[in-house]
Amino acid sequence: MSHLHRTFLVVLSLLLAAPAGAVEPGSPLAIQPSPRPRAVVTPPTPRPVELYRFLESPGREEASVRLWLRFNREAHRIEQGARDFLDTLGRFSAQLPSEVVFTHEHVQLDAELLAADQELLSLEEARTLLLQELGRSDPDHAVLEGELPPPWSPDGALEWGKTGPLGPTVERFLARLSSVERRLSSLDAHLLTAAEESLGATLIALSSGEASVLEVVNGLRFLKHQQRARLELRLQRELLLLELARQLGCTVERLPWSSASPQG
Repeated sequence: MSHLHRTFLVVLSLLLAAPAGAVEPGSPLAIQPSPRPRAVVTPPTPRPVELYRFLESPGREEASVRLWLRFNREAHRIEQGARDFLDTLGRFSAQLPSEVVFTHEHVQLDAELLAADQELLSLEEARTLLLQELGRSDPDHAVLEGELPPPWSPDGALEWGKTGPLGPTVERFLARLSSVERRLSSLDAHLLTAAEESLGATLIALSSGEASVLEVVNGLRFLKHQQRARLELRLQRELLLLELARQLGCTVERLPWSSASPQG
């Protein structure tokens, strides 16, 4: 017998002599079924409340679409107001002597008008595209029947004393909501007022030859920036309120608003 055969027989005998887990020869084997994998329960993912994502794609939910349309209309109103102001400023500066308004200022003013027209067109096209995705059309960019938005949610505080303990997700949304409301309050009380007063003072200085047209344009930019910032904070607040209500299984109107909260 060769060495290879002897080695094979030794290994085979060891395998046969090994204990079979206390199972007698000829007895049925108790085969344990493999455990079923447990279903992984994933909690519902909160709707994204990031502003840029919402503006790119608000989804098809009616409340979200109406909110997006409201933002689009109010942004359009802000841009149209700035455009009308620039047009009036252009006509006024055209009547001033060349030693008061230089050629490059007229060129800059024309460029600002072009940029305003482009921004208005961009807002109108975005609205048209959204309505087309929803199977609707609005060739005249008018407010469609049934699309008039409700007022902004109340500006007051939410009262949580009688609602019981809140989960960590709700607590996070409340913290973000408080941050947005603080920024909105500060902008209303300080920045927006300062921007309006600054532009008014610059216009007076222009009429007396103490300011340039470009200084007025810069003042208009600053005011428009604050107006858009306020609108975006308003929208961010509404998105947080919508998600907060969804987490609590209610509507925004049924949140525990303070009884003294005015409508926005």
